[in-house]
Amino acid sequence: MIDSWLGRRSPKPNALHRMLLFPYAGGGASLFHSWLNAFGSAVDVLPVHLPGREGRFRELAFTRLDSLADELTEALLLLPEQLTVLFGWSMGARIAHAVARRLEQAGRPPLLLIAAAHPAPQFTHCRDPIHGLPAALFWEGVAKLGGVPAELLADRGFREFTEPTLRADFELIETCPAIEPQSISCPVAVIAADDDRLVEQSLFEAWAAATSGPAMSLTVPGGHFVVRDNPAVVTAAVDAAIVWASRLRSSGLIPASRSRSVG
Repeated sequence: MIDSWLGRRSPKPNALHRMLLFPYAGGGASLFHSWLNAFGSAVDVLPVHLPGREGRFRELAFTRLDSLADELTEALLLLPEQLTVLFGWSMGARIAHAVARRLEQAGRPPLLLIAAAHPAPQFTHCRDPIHGLPAALFWEGVAKLGGVPAELLADRGFREFTEPTLRADFELIETCPAIEPQSISCPVAVIAADDDRLVEQSLFEAWAAATSGPAMSLTVPGGHFVVRDNPAVVTAAVDAAIVWASRLRSSGLIPASRSRSVG
């Protein structure tokens, strides 16, 4: 059951932290290939394999966040207890937040939630929905977001192969309900790209209110898809967030929210 979500992995036996990585809409575990050795032996890096893509392309992608988070969390609870970091980019941030809530409810709270490139969960989807549009209009909407190269958008085979999963991902995002503030208690680090044209700054900043615990924010150079285009600046921010959360845990102190830039 857990192997379908995390793949066949070789856990680092001496790792202090386990980090689960959740991609943006349409993305898969391969997005994080360069991350596997970016944190040394201290962090066991585990990209999450979502249904409907890559090695799970024969499976239907989830269209509802709660169903996805319920099934995934059930599998994660089979893992041995370990300090866990949840990282999500764009759609992945909402998935990571939903999993964090469930882990806390199960008595296995994460060390840290790192939410990037997505509005805080107190807000519903802030753009016009596209998941139910006819194919031509759906792909026009995808093109406006800027994440798919023009040559792929022009490839009919690519569109036909990826459309069901991409529609499902957008349905998941666009139907996410707003969640009350302080819905979790673990520390939260929010990462914003300084040239992200898809998310307003105030919606990033509101992540601090998503937790009753401490929060910090980090800014990286780049646009909404910098996690794909320049992953090194994102891994540097993630490393800084893990150091912050580890110090928080070891000291027992709860610092005020703070902001910094990385890169």
